[in-house]
Amino acid sequence: MSSIVKLGAAALLLSVTISGSAFAQADAAKELSPQTKVNLEAAMHGEAFANLKYQRFAEQADEQGQSELAQLFRDSANIEANEHFDREAEALQLGSSSDVNLEDAMAGEHYENTKMYVEFANQAEADGDTKVAAMFRQIAVDEGVHYDAYKAALARLKTE
Repeated sequence: MSSIVKLGAAALLLSVTISGSAFAQADAAKELSPQTKVNLEAAMHGEAFANLKYQRFAEQADEQGQSELAQLFRDSANIEANEHFDREAEALQLGSSSDVNLEDAMAGEHYENTKMYVEFANQAEADGDTKVAAMFRQIAVDEGVHYDAYKAALARLKTE
């Protein structure tokens, strides 16, 4: 095992050991300030992005025959999602009842389907990035499918 991988594994172990303490429980009953909520959301976006990025890096390391490095990336990705993101989501009290969660998911998918990806596609096309524009348009369609699925699930939930 290379010294970089050994150091990375040791840092991951230390991170898990420290984060296993009651830090996240300290303010559980207290209402969070608006800025703390904004900071938690920003942190969660960063952790989610890092998780997926490190998973991609792991796949690339595997393709290059670097299995130890791939495992380091996978271990880091796991901590980003299942430790850091989870603790931040708990502190933010993310999630609610199924109907509220579905409505929240619908709002996000609708925004991505009808506004965000449409604007991204239009800008990419104006910039001459036609392949990226087409990709954004296709993803917008996917987001519409997600919206419809959540909407149908909410309708079923309300009739139960």
